[in-house]
Amino acid sequence: MAGLPRRGFLLGLGALAGAAAVAACSNEAPAGPPAPGGPPAGTTTPTTTTAAPTYTGEAALVALGAALSALAGDLLGQAAAGAGQGRYGAVPGVVTAYLSGSAAQHVAHADAWNRVLTAAGQPAVDGSPLSIEPALRARLGAALAPVDLLGLAADVTGTVAATVTAMTDRLTGPSALSLAAGVAPVAAMHGATAGFLLGRPPTAPADPTAGALGPDALTV
Repeated sequence: MAGLPRRGFLLGLGALAGAAAVAACSNEAPAGPPAPGGPPAGTTTPTTTTAAPTYTGEAALVALGAALSALAGDLLGQAAAGAGQGRYGAVPGVVTAYLSGSAAQHVAHADAWNRVLTAAGQPAVDGSPLSIEPALRARLGAALAPVDLLGLAADVTGTVAATVTAMTDRLTGPSALSLAAGVAPVAAMHGATAGFLLGRPPTAPADPTAGALGPDALTV
């Protein structure tokens, strides 16, 4: 007890005496004194959570590309997996191959967008934090046949193509601009392929940026 300040020692004695009195009334053993350096008895140690990143300026555009590509990759990947499990009836092999191949490319695009972010000292986008995500996931959950999967794929990849095409006029960083120039035509090809498999006549969009999302679609 020599190293304990007098006031702390007396307070400790008072706490032990109170605990002993409660134990005498309840026939339960008193709780021991708090560990040295630990929080006072009866308190809860607060936990620390990391706030989600907020993207601004050009980083918001890159984050939008990462989130949208990640969402497309995840939706098409789940569609391909469900098709392989017979969840949507008899799905032609070409449709399953299209879904899985497109999904892999969108996942690779999401990784590439995130590398641009981290190279600029920004945090990578975690998942697909977009305002359109719940509706698209609900649409996949309601799909019953291959035509539903292809319709979803056509719309999602069309959104990616329009969004990234619109971004090319606003990006200035060489890495981001080069990536956008590569992603946009690939996403457009995915949309055209889905339309072909649906039996739609091939047509060039009058406005390739129609339906594009802006950074305000991000929920981070």
